[in-house]
Amino acid sequence: MERDKEYIEGTIEEIIYSNELNGYAVCVVDFAGEMVTAVGTLSYIMEGEHIKAYGEWQVHPNFGRQFKVDVYEKEFPEGEDAVWKYLSSGAIKGVGPVTARRIVDRFGPDTLSVLENNCGWLAEVRGITPARAKEIGEAFAEQFGAREAMIFLNSYFSPALSVKIYRKYRHASPDIVRSNPYRLCDEVPGVGFKKADSLAQGLGFAPDSPERIEAGIKQTLKEAASKEGHCYLPAARLAERAEKLLGVGYKAIEDIAASCLASGGLSIPPAEKDGFCLESVVSAERYVSLKLISLSRNSLPFPVEGIKEQIEVSESKQGITYDKMQVEAIIGGVERGVSVVTGGPGTGKTTVIRAIIDIFESLGVKYQLAAPTGRAAKRMSEASGRDAKTIHRMLEMVYSEEDKPVFSRDENNPLSSRAFIIDETSMVDIFLMEAFLRAVKPDSTVVFIGDSDQLPPVGPGNALGDMISSDVFKVTKLERIFRQAEQSLIIVNAHRINSGKEPYLKNRGGDFFFITEYDPLNLQSLLCSLCGERLPAAYGFNPIDDIQVITPTKRGECGTRELNRLLQSKLNPQNIGKIKSKREKKIADTLFREGDKVMQVKNNYDIAWKKDGDEGSGVFNGDIGRVKAISYKTETITVDFDGRVCEYSFSEALDLELAYAVTVHKSQGSEYPAVILPILRCPPPLTNRSLLYTAVTRAKALLIAVGDPALLAQMVENNKRDERYTSLKHLLTQNNMP
Repeated sequence: MERDKEYIEGTIEEIIYSNELNGYAVCVVDFAGEMVTAVGTLSYIMEGEHIKAYGEWQVHPNFGRQFKVDVYEKEFPEGEDAVWKYLSSGAIKGVGPVTARRIVDRFGPDTLSVLENNCGWLAEVRGITPARAKEIGEAFAEQFGAREAMIFLNSYFSPALSVKIYRKYRHASPDIVRSNPYRLCDEVPGVGFKKADSLAQGLGFAPDSPERIEAGIKQTLKEAASKEGHCYLPAARLAERAEKLLGVGYKAIEDIAASCLASGGLSIPPAEKDGFCLESVVSAERYVSLKLISLSRNSLPFPVEGIKEQIEVSESKQGITYDKMQVEAIIGGVERGVSVVTGGPGTGKTTVIRAIIDIFESLGVKYQLAAPTGRAAKRMSEASGRDAKTIHRMLEMVYSEEDKPVFSRDENNPLSSRAFIIDETSMVDIFLMEAFLRAVKPDSTVVFIGDSDQLPPVGPGNALGDMISSDVFKVTKLERIFRQAEQSLIIVNAHRINSGKEPYLKNRGGDFFFITEYDPLNLQSLLCSLCGERLPAAYGFNPIDDIQVITPTKRGECGTRELNRLLQSKLNPQNIGKIKSKREKKIADTLFREGDKVMQVKNNYDIAWKKDGDEGSGVFNGDIGRVKAISYKTETITVDFDGRVCEYSFSEALDLELAYAVTVHKSQGSEYPAVILPILRCPPPLTNRSLLYTAVTRAKALLIAVGDPALLAQMVENNKRDERYTSLKHLLTQNNMP
């Protein structure tokens, strides 16, 4: 407990508001005769209970003086009036005000002792049968267990996290935490290995305890999946990494890993017999492989008769003539249960999508368009003229009580459409692919669109790449750059980079420029000048809405953290004039200011928005908006995402980042009118062709690369991709055998 803080102590007289999901509550406490409003995470409190709460006084603009609770401890009420108030509040199932009065009148100051130790005596009270007396005793025991559990948990965890743990394990929480705190890493969102390990050491767990080593092995695999996209690790690499994390010998890790295989805690990956993987990952890979092959074999093909005539009608409608590979892609998309269309910018992927849509509509086939991010879905919708959703929204994702994503659409509640076109598939990780395929009926047709040469997904797996390299499905690679696209040096240079050729850097005019600069401080100054004055003056770009700085890294002089600080100061200074200034709020390590350009970095389906009189909910990873207002009174930040106006609480704003500069990974699936790309002092893993190609293809009308031409050449030459350990290709090939 933080006993150095101010505190209040007294009886809870009234609970004004209580949120069971997160434990937040507003209550009135009798503090030395003064009725004090207490707010904060006050989980499982009841009227009549006696609490001691630590925190600080604050003045709310609407509700006046309050005590903001950080941590608290509570005891059962003392005195007959307090006991009656506690029992009559509904704390004990089956006991209302009348029954509570009868119990207190009968047992007086011994009431709680009777409830805890001799509940059978309650049958002496009028209206209580022996069976009901037993039920009341059990309910009291549960409430008593909650009290004891929360007191224990609050001594180790934050109140909000304590609520999560108690909701998972109930009154058994203390025993579970004491016996194996490492369980929490797998079972309670928000409890990481470091936290569990620190707690375990305090509880006396040895550094080489089996529980710790098992948790460390799983943590190593989790980090490999989340940070590098691996679905498994070879045994030697796993042991090497786990040794660094745990500080124990190889033999101990090897022995515990083997025992985890026997107990089901780990699995052997299909593609690497001398390796280890998490069961959840390999299960997803197995399902994806089986469902894709099933769709490719069992999907009822659409009528092939008249397909050429259908294509001719679509050509007439679009006012173009499809080339040979586009026709092949269109036919594959209509005839096959699973097909893949891949290609770089300017090769006609959008044209293929429009043509397949034309044919689906002419055949009366119900279809859906989707992409992995909000901005990618928006681009798909604008390009096709049809509604497109994020895959998450299509699957109707919500968050469970344990704060885990749950999809409402699955095998038991499948999507009603017969056909699906999924764009930007290179960004879809193995878990999202599994969730999508579980919601697809067995006779559906799926067309996957994507650029396999872009960066793989941030999450585990490489679904698109594995599907293509497996040679199991119909794959059409579009390579021809069409005449209109040939006029763009952005597109020409993107294809040169992708083929290992250095881009044209000395061409004057056009839409691709390179400015040589070796000094990082000069480069920073140049970026600010380009965004703030030069490009707006030359092209009429809005310096915040139209220009996007994309950088390979977060750290360093040319990383997003430093560039966002500089660009915020340049493009959105605090002072508007001599008198008026913009409101600011620092949340975690980020200072937000009215007018700032921000990005949502986590899907949130609960945030409400309003747009032109319409209302809805949901803001998605990658959405970019502007901060319209910051309110200290309501503790909210209002953000406008292309007309959708959302109101964030300060705690919800943890999912926002400044977005004057974003990483290449965060820019995937998006296009921007103008892109500025700093190329200077990148960590070696980020100096590769795929990352450079992805960055260049984000620019729609103008790209300016600034930095060291030798480093750019090095990136073009380096075609080494980070090796991802996945089993999907192996499973597809194996399961496709006759």
